Amino acid sequence: MGKSIVDIRNMGDALRNTGYKNIESAVSEIIDNSVEAGAKDIFVILREGVAASGRKVVTEIGFLDNGEGMNADVLGSCLGIGASTRQSRKGMGRFGVGLPQASLYACPEIEVYSWQGGVENAQKVYLDINKVKDGEQTEIEDPIQEKIPDPYAVYIRYQTLVGVYDFSQSGTLVIWKRCDRISPKTRAPLTERLEFSLGQKFRYFIHDGVSKIKIVCDENPEVAVDVAPNDPLFLMEDNCVLCDPAEPKLIYKAGQKTTIEAPFELYSAKGTGTGEVEIPIKYIDKNGVPTTSSVLVRFSIVKNKFYDVTAFPKGTNPGTYKLGKHAAKMEGISVIRARREIDFRRFDFYNVINEPQHRWWGCEIIFGPELDEIFGVSNNKQYVELKRVDVNDLDPDENDIPPIWDQLATTIIPTIKAMYDQNEETRNSTRTFDGSNSPSTDIINTVENDPAAVDLDEDEDMEEPSEEEVAETGKEELKELGYENPTDEQGIAFINNSVNFVYADKGERSPAFDYKAVLKTTVITINTSHKFYTSFLSKIYTNAEVKITFELFLASLIQSIRKTDAYQLAENDRLMTTWYNRLNNYISEQLNPRNIT
Repeated sequence: MGKSIVDIRNMGDALRNTGYKNIESAVSEIIDNSVEAGAKDIFVILREGVAASGRKVVTEIGFLDNGEGMNADVLGSCLGIGASTRQSRKGMGRFGVGLPQASLYACPEIEVYSWQGGVENAQKVYLDINKVKDGEQTEIEDPIQEKIPDPYAVYIRYQTLVGVYDFSQSGTLVIWKRCDRISPKTRAPLTERLEFSLGQKFRYFIHDGVSKIKIVCDENPEVAVDVAPNDPLFLMEDNCVLCDPAEPKLIYKAGQKTTIEAPFELYSAKGTGTGEVEIPIKYIDKNGVPTTSSVLVRFSIVKNKFYDVTAFPKGTNPGTYKLGKHAAKMEGISVIRARREIDFRRFDFYNVINEPQHRWWGCEIIFGPELDEIFGVSNNKQYVELKRVDVNDLDPDENDIPPIWDQLATTIIPTIKAMYDQNEETRNSTRTFDGSNSPSTDIINTVENDPAAVDLDEDEDMEEPSEEEVAETGKEELKELGYENPTDEQGIAFINNSVNFVYADKGERSPAFDYKAVLKTTVITINTSHKFYTSFLSKIYTNAEVKITFELFLASLIQSIRKTDAYQLAENDRLMTTWYNRLNNYISEQLNPRNIT
């Protein structure tokens, strides 16, 4: 009698060592299945238990989607090792081994529920690898009709402040039970890791509105996270990292302010438009016929206003601020297959030894599933085989078709070098003042230039500065603010403003606000490092009208004080110092209250 090729009872440990790099990669495999099934909404539901140490840890994860669901035949085979329900190369799927492999990476027991034509038709299958090892489970039993378990049933129709999520018509629920290989184990850091990784891997599906991913903690649903695109190229307008030109050291999420934008742009080599390059790739198809297919390579580069000397003065390291720190995590080249990122590395196209500036450009390689073999796509979509190949290692029979790395390198390597050089040039340049005013400045100018609004104590006999003096003084002020080669007209326009607002990093110990009189204008500086700004202003500034109103409030106070400087300058200085100190003390108490009984 012949023997079984595979002794499944003795393969329990081997089946659990499935080659996934981390929990994020295993989770992504389940998300793949949901996207492939046409799910509009995907919930990753974290459930907590108590570890032996007594602390709360994530012990179970549920994946709920409203995709097309599985019929009994497909459901019955979805947990079979090596079984495949997806052979098509058209979408993300093909290999069909992801569900059991990814699940066993995280836990020994999996339950899968799926339904079509209403959740009341839900059927269930399960796999318990410990029972397999003990001989208790020898096959994937036929699906049985069973209700969605209580902890997850509440999400079938889920109401939030923004609407209702409906999973009732069709969908799938995958449950990882008794998770023992999750890292990090606690909810908050795990959520942060998943949000970062899923936002990067599935950014195109989220950005295009194909699928939405929500991470929910079952015991604390109010901290649910809607995963936003995490674009390594920093091009998407709904990216999780956006910037305000007035505050280049800070980062925001979409919707937090009206003045934010993507900090990078498509690279253009001095107008030649090389941000997107289509490269014809030669390869041998599955029938052994030489053919070609296109690969799209996209390049992005940081916008001048978020990297130049005006944004970060000389002696300041842009990499130490929030955008630079996030960009450091996104340094690399992204490989996209069928709109889903499957790898992210340097791939021998460049190195970063003592060159952290490489974080300020982006590159992604986009290809279709027909190129899987030449890219060496792994069956669990963990990586591609994209590396420099020594000429001596090449197969003599394939010398007529260069390795994929060589076919891409002739475009990627010189473009990276050009972007790096351009960023060095940008870092040493300053901005040109465009003469435009903030809405607040325009409002103040209108009021201050109204003859009926002239203050009674204003000295009408004060000698007017000459146009030349105004121009020179204005140009000096603009240069001090970091603008390059201001013109006489720009200097005059600056001084002719009743008030100019400047947002600058003056350090945490400097006052929240400062001002100085320069001929006819008052330059009001708002310190973006002060706790009043970081804890209060940056939050209310999400509304443009609120920002304008606060600037008008601040200007009205400082303009009033300036008008009385002529006869009580010393008193005004003491008043401002006292106000600064009071504000600082009050805000410190608000943020760190003392427990006084």
